[in-house]
Amino acid sequence: MSRRDRVLHHALSLVALPSRLAQPDSGSLRLAGLARGATIRRDERGVPWAESDNERDLYFAAGFAQAQDRLWQMDVLRRRARGRLSEVFGAVTEQDDVRARKLALTRVARLSERLLEPRHRAALVAFSAGVDAAVRRMRRRGGLPVEFLLLRYRPEPWTPLDSVLIVKYLGFDLAVNIKNEVFRARLAGERPEYLPVFAEPRYPADGPVTVRTRTGAGHGRSASAACPAVGALPPESRRWLDGLLDGEHPIGSNAWAVSGALTASGHPILANDPHVPFTQPSLWYQMGLALTGRDGPQDRGYGVTVPGVPGLIAGANRRLAWGITNSTIDTQDLCVLPPGPGPATSWWEDGTVAVRGRDPVTVRASGGPGYVELDPPVAGSRERYGLFWSGFEPSVEIACCQSMWRADGPGEFRDVLRGFGVPVLNVVWACQDGTVSVRTAGRVPARLPGTGRAPDEHARVAASWQGFLDFDDLPEDTDPERGYVVSANHRMLPEGALPDVGADWVAPYRAERIEELITTTDAITAEACGAWQADVSNGRARRVLPTLLAALAEDPPRAPLAAACHRLLADWDGHDHGHLAAPLVFFRLLQKVTDRWVRDRLGADLAAAMPDVTLQVDHLLTSPEARRRLGEDAPLAAVVGGALAEAAAWIADEQGDDPALWRYDRTHRIRDRHALARAVPGLRALFGGSTTPAGGSGHSVCLMTPDRQGTVVEGAPWRFVAELRPDGPRLWDVLRHGSSGHPRSRHYEDQTPAHAAGRLYPVPLEGPPSGTSRLLSLRPRRGGTT
Repeated sequence: MSRRDRVLHHALSLVALPSRLAQPDSGSLRLAGLARGATIRRDERGVPWAESDNERDLYFAAGFAQAQDRLWQMDVLRRRARGRLSEVFGAVTEQDDVRARKLALTRVARLSERLLEPRHRAALVAFSAGVDAAVRRMRRRGGLPVEFLLLRYRPEPWTPLDSVLIVKYLGFDLAVNIKNEVFRARLAGERPEYLPVFAEPRYPADGPVTVRTRTGAGHGRSASAACPAVGALPPESRRWLDGLLDGEHPIGSNAWAVSGALTASGHPILANDPHVPFTQPSLWYQMGLALTGRDGPQDRGYGVTVPGVPGLIAGANRRLAWGITNSTIDTQDLCVLPPGPGPATSWWEDGTVAVRGRDPVTVRASGGPGYVELDPPVAGSRERYGLFWSGFEPSVEIACCQSMWRADGPGEFRDVLRGFGVPVLNVVWACQDGTVSVRTAGRVPARLPGTGRAPDEHARVAASWQGFLDFDDLPEDTDPERGYVVSANHRMLPEGALPDVGADWVAPYRAERIEELITTTDAITAEACGAWQADVSNGRARRVLPTLLAALAEDPPRAPLAAACHRLLADWDGHDHGHLAAPLVFFRLLQKVTDRWVRDRLGADLAAAMPDVTLQVDHLLTSPEARRRLGEDAPLAAVVGGALAEAAAWIADEQGDDPALWRYDRTHRIRDRHALARAVPGLRALFGGSTTPAGGSGHSVCLMTPDRQGTVVEGAPWRFVAELRPDGPRLWDVLRHGSSGHPRSRHYEDQTPAHAAGRLYPVPLEGPPSGTSRLLSLRPRRGGTT
């Protein structure tokens, strides 16, 4: 580190110090807004455990702890959902704010808030009071998080609506079907000659499914012909989608549960590692919650939530453990609205996006039953588009987060899930009584079978949405004879099964590997499940590497560098270990094949928007007929050989001409940084951020999805394993970076080494022992302010 960098680091550290000192983790505070009081214990990782004898004070303490650790992140999350980022960040986020305003999530959040039962609304009010109590204390001591100081603004009071909005926006983030529809519409308009090649889903016919038998009554409508798709989206009607529809990288996750019949202990085990983009701090926030019994039975839970959301999204209590994955069920349909004021426009809202350093932007949001209108036409345009989404229906999933961790068993837990609207999740759980289950939770449209693959006219889309499926008709698999359930974003139901829940799925490679590990392991242990979360076997390589090697064997490369790459692939066992060169060769080779078949034909912009590029390219590799439809005249051997030569040259430019010195993890690294450190490189001295060499890939259980350059952009910051024993659960977890968002905190990055090494920490459900924890007591203050 240079002298200048040392000086800068020291100066920035001093600037950040007051915000850290304003966050007490021990002692006693008297605060207005408490009824009888609460405590916050922090373990050796700084993870808070809020405890009280009443719900109001428990959620007050939860809000206080979250604000202590993640206040600026909470503020950014609510600003994103409200469309108010540009007040702070300026023009760079203007389009994000316009999109958020047009989605009108504040409108549906208000309607959802009105549906909450009094106790759940009271919990949100108490949580907000706890957040505001922490903020008042920080401000009085000049100790707001340093981001507020650097950006020169102050947080507004927290409200229950903020928490509801954060969940609604997360639901929209996870509803990825719009990407498929927009890509197909663009393909029809920009490169229609490739519709026969790329317009159909390519999930492998022999790929696994999540729920293997028909469950529930199903949707009663008989199958009918799919509605014909409208042609292209005009460029002016998809401006607001820029940046959202950036091709592959759907938000995924792994979760599995095995019954006691398959485990060494005889007790069920659950494992979950939900995938999100890697950020610093992480989107996940570890927390323990305990009600000590004065107002009812004692309840304890541990898991993760999202900063700003009270309760737990995934985790465990004494009786059960649950995990989540994105279902990727189709919950969105684009439609073309006829000219004029709209077929059923029933509401509109005018708003203004304040843009720091620029003039404000006026935005009109409008819509009708089930849909919102997208951008109005440019001058002279007569076409407008609407988006149907199940999230536009009010729902109370925020209450579910408060109830799941207190569920007394599988029946009560299942009933709690009835309140879910968005995001539509697959929830996997294991119970102390031996139950293992996977079921879909959320609002799923009851649509005409075969519809929803591409934009259609409003009347046909509206007609195809027959309300929503009943909760009991959603896919579910409980206590299957095989003794396990797996959810990894793969196909939900067998082909042709009712209800119709969509046609676009993530490649099944992770699911196949998880099932292989389960079925080939005798006496499964929790330690084994934790190790599987770091498994780097590349499922895509297992499917297509034999085809690639057979093609290369027909016409072996003669150039020394390409020949060396051929030998690396031939000797490779398909595991993406970071110290090897072969995974890098495989990665670059498939990139070059993809460039030839997709990027060079569609253009970089349209190719980048293809959501299922992996499955499309793998289909081309294994199907001569698909290559013929593409217009590929060269033999596969020539295509693969040429791509390998280009891949070898690419790697040589990055890592030198000696393949013996190449390493996958010199390219394949997690380089997540705090948002301000990415925007202003000089701030890296303050916010730091570990660059972590990584194995795995986008097709291994240890999901580490790279961008085109090879930088890992998505994975599982949080990993969790639970064994449900009669005397109480055994829990383990780890979170990349750590519990705190304060760069001066020792818990800002303290869990990263364990996460990188694939290690988990044991977590006692009773919370940290008194000798290893720091206790902060929150006592009621009668009158006055905090």
